[in-house]
Order: sequence, then structure tokens, then C-alpha cells
Amino acid sequence: MGNNNKHVWLINQYATTPELNGDGHRHYYLAKEWQKKGYDVTLITSSYSHIGKRNNHFKGFFKIINNDIRTVLIKGNKYNNTNGISRMMSWVVFSFLLFFIPTKKLPKPDIIIVSSISLLPILNVHFQLKKKFKQSKFILEIRDIWPLTILEIGNYSSKNMLIKFLSYVEKLGYKKADYIVSLLMDANIHIENILGHKNFRYSWISNGYNLEDTSYYKPLDSNLKERIPKNKFVIGYAGALGTANAMETIIDVLKSLKEEDIVLCLIGDGNEKDNLIKRANNNSNTIFLNSVNKNQVQSFLEECDLLFFSSKNISIYKYGISANKTFDYMYASKPIILSAPTKNNAIELAKCGSVVPAENHEELRQVILEYYNKPIKERLLMGNNGKEYLLNNFTYQALALKYIEIFKEFYEIR
Repeated sequence: MGNNNKHVWLINQYATTPELNGDGHRHYYLAKEWQKKGYDVTLITSSYSHIGKRNNHFKGFFKIINNDIRTVLIKGNKYNNTNGISRMMSWVVFSFLLFFIPTKKLPKPDIIIVSSISLLPILNVHFQLKKKFKQSKFILEIRDIWPLTILEIGNYSSKNMLIKFLSYVEKLGYKKADYIVSLLMDANIHIENILGHKNFRYSWISNGYNLEDTSYYKPLDSNLKERIPKNKFVIGYAGALGTANAMETIIDVLKSLKEEDIVLCLIGDGNEKDNLIKRANNNSNTIFLNSVNKNQVQSFLEECDLLFFSSKNISIYKYGISANKTFDYMYASKPIILSAPTKNNAIELAKCGSVVPAENHEELRQVILEYYNKPIKERLLMGNNGKEYLLNNFTYQALALKYIEIFKEFYEIR
């Protein structure tokens, strides 16, 4: 391992690691790859998160874990409603305590990365960290575009004081960042709209796939595997069943395909699952399965002929989609249908499937029938396209190198 003596702080309230009772996370995987290239990395995150379902207890407000990736835990408040005021208060608590982080016990950062969803750590960087560590460079990583996301999905008014405040913080982040990264391919269009100019440095660095996970894969439980028909054309979905996932359309489409040997199998949970079960109305070609451990997802996908995911027909998705399931699907070597209002996406880049307009029943029906009637060789070719493209472009080794190219722009590192 090289050593370039550069220190990276990565601040994400929801970042997780295997030590924090999580399954691993984008930033944990990136950090491991950066360390292999000689960077010293400190992850800064909350002790509580609904993502990864962790609640780490300790005395005081901070805990430093010095294992494979140095991790600073900031005491977080527990919340039950992921869309409620208590979750938003957790942003305030995290950002407030971040002002008092024990910097003397940590290496001075050369690079500070703040990753949304919560935008409030932008304030910490601007009003404290960049003043304390004047030589440091600031990278803002946009995972979801806030507050635009809650404006469109949560039906908030643009005149709401919270929205106005978050809009101020968002614009401040774009103005003060030395570099902006987004998981969404076309987020630069939104940033340009907010700033009113193109004078910013930007890169698209997608979500990705951790190849080390493959060694932990396990077969599906036999009782679940038995529920997946063997003599049918199986469309698979693995993921959350929430409002944003817009699974109503394909469930309605399956009702119109009763005469075909086509079934839809869904694995996952979410606040819309009961409503979707009612909507399916005991349709025999729509099968709801319980959620499974992450290490069993690939085993489920192997049982499918075609994979599907979707979004609501709202304008925020025109800037891109970077769902983790995209890469799980691509690794499974199966053709994919994405139903979303997006122009640029991994599916079309990899030539491994089709993109249809969001919530368009007739077009989705026609595309499903097209894949149903395709020769198996053509479907296999498309699936292989997806896996090959993933291995060349969307592994965390490849994504970490994209970040390192940005680091090198800041510092001439040989």
C-alpha cells in the first residue's frame, strides 16, 4: 500500500460499516479502496440510523473506533417515523454536535467530503472546519437532491420555512464546494439551475457493487424458492415497497396478462406493501414474498427471467436514478426494465435492458411481452452486457479511482 500522507474526512450521518451492525455501505467500500491507495480515511457518522437499523450505545457524545476504517460516532437521537419531525431533528442534533467533534484526536483533514441526505453539515464545513483547516478542500456529494425531493414527494410548499432554509444551505454548499459529486448522472443540470451558471467542477460517480459481497452469498430458503414457479416467465423485483417505488403500475399490468405464462415475484417490505397486496386482489400471477437477507438476494434474482424496478412520474427523476438494486440486477446477468422519467441511466449505457416512461401501463405491457417473446439467447446476451459493464465501470474499485482523480486535482500526488 502506498502512502501519500493525505487525510480524508467523510461526513455522512447514515454511513455504516459492518462494525456498526450494518451490511456495509458505499462510503465504507470507497474508504477501504482509498486506504489501499495510501489515503488515511476517517468516517464521521451517527450512532443511530434507520438505514442499516443500528443504534450504538456509548457514554458521552462521541466515540472513536480505530479499526480497519477509523470511524467517529456522534450520539444520535432515535426516531421511529422516517418521514417525521423527529428524523429532521436528528439532522439538527448531528450537525450541532459535529461543531464539537474532538478534532485534536483526529488527523487534520486535507479533504472533507460531505454526503447528503442531510445538508446541515455544509454549515459545519463553511462556518467551522474550513476556517480551522484552511488548507483543506471541500467535496459535496449529492445522493438525493434536497430539498427538491421533499418538495415533490412530500408535497411541501416552496414557501415553507424549512424548505427555504434547506434551499439556502443547498445553494451555499454548491457555491462553497471545491468540487461537486453526484450519484445522479444529470444532477449538474439542477446545480446549474440553482447557481445560474456552469462555473463549478462536477463529476458523476454512481452507486456501485462490492465484489467482496459475493463470497457471502447464500441460497434462498427452500420455502421461498418453492413459491417461485418453475414453468413460468418470472419477472422479479427485489427492494423496498414504498411510495417512491411506484409498483402500482406493474401490478395493474400483470392483471392484464392473465392469459400469458408470466408471473411477477416481489421480495421486500415497505409502507405500501399492504396496499399493493390489496391492489393485486389475489391475482394468481402476482406473488409477494417476505424480505430476505442481503446475502440471499442474488439467489432470488437467479430464479427470474426478467428484472424490474420503477419510480414515480415526477420531474426529480429526470436528473438520474442510482438505486442500489440497479447493480444487484446487473450482476445477476438478467435483462432489466426500468420504468422512470430519466434520459440517461446505467441500463441504456450498458445495453442490458429497456427504459419505459414512468407509470405508463400500455408501454410497460408491450415491453414485457417483447421480452417474453424474445429468444433466450437474446435475453442472455443483454444480461451478460449488464454484468460486463458493471465489472468494468461500477465496482467500488473503479468508483474509488474516479474519486482519487479528483483528489489528485487538489494535490499533485505521485
